[in-house]
Amino acid sequence: MTKLVSVGIHVPTSAVAPLGSGEAYAEFFRHVEALGLDAVWTEDRVFHAANMLDPLILLGWAAACTRRIQLGTAVLVLTLRNAAVVARQVSTLHHLSGGQLALGVSLGGRPEEYLGLGVPMKRRVSLFRESVTVLRRLLAGQPVDLQGEFFRLENAIVRPAAPIPLYVGGHAEGALRRAGELADGWIMGPFGTVRDFPRAWRIVKDAARAAGRDPDALVAGRLVYVAVDEDREGARDALHAFLHGYYGPRFDVDQHAIFGPPREVAARLAEHVDAGITHLMLGVPTLDIAHLKRVAGEVAPAVRDWSAAR
Repeated sequence: MTKLVSVGIHVPTSAVAPLGSGEAYAEFFRHVEALGLDAVWTEDRVFHAANMLDPLILLGWAAACTRRIQLGTAVLVLTLRNAAVVARQVSTLHHLSGGQLALGVSLGGRPEEYLGLGVPMKRRVSLFRESVTVLRRLLAGQPVDLQGEFFRLENAIVRPAAPIPLYVGGHAEGALRRAGELADGWIMGPFGTVRDFPRAWRIVKDAARAAGRDPDALVAGRLVYVAVDEDREGARDALHAFLHGYYGPRFDVDQHAIFGPPREVAARLAEHVDAGITHLMLGVPTLDIAHLKRVAGEVAPAVRDWSAAR
């Protein structure tokens, strides 16, 4: 049975220029929902040269402005945060959003972030695995006793319980295997193209199978940056300014992003649906409502129609 695609928006939460106001973000979230899109997703960094907003606090702001859409992180750098504290935050967001939360996590981050937070970067894989275990068990809402390498929990309880979907992001083979072993799905990042997806997805599903889990139950998501405009160069310039402000000059907009007239953008996204991706996280360069309306009105319906016809 074909899974219908979720078309969500990856919110621009960083900028070299001043960020939008709280009301600008609230208006943006309200429009995402009113325009019939399915989700908003946020990104995460602790230290960055650009202005940047915390993903979980911003999702709390989104929860106050919306009623229906899914709210998620794509992705939260779990190794830079205490998993027990994250469990409390997630429990709160799950409750306030009416159960609309999904959590994408990774073990990314830069050396200066690990150093500044006193986290052993060389042990980040072990820390990540244990953090996922702690998070899962605490979110079940039952008392947890755990004597791990990084956590010592005795009768630790986080309530209300929050049975949320947990996705793992990353492109290294180890990250792909962890997605299959530990999570409810995998989030492909913005680097590369949809042609890279099938090989990576096989690794994820093989790892799930080897762990005794159902690979067909896994969700496949992708963060992909888009700009919709008949003026292709104008669309490219908007993405260039935004993405180089966040990723730096190493981000090749022509190779990794999608831009141009709505029909072209929709056709490129339909290739993702054909590949098996069911959760599209469309990164837009600004909070511009007119651009959001074009994505929702001219791109999303075509992608959904393509998904329904498969």
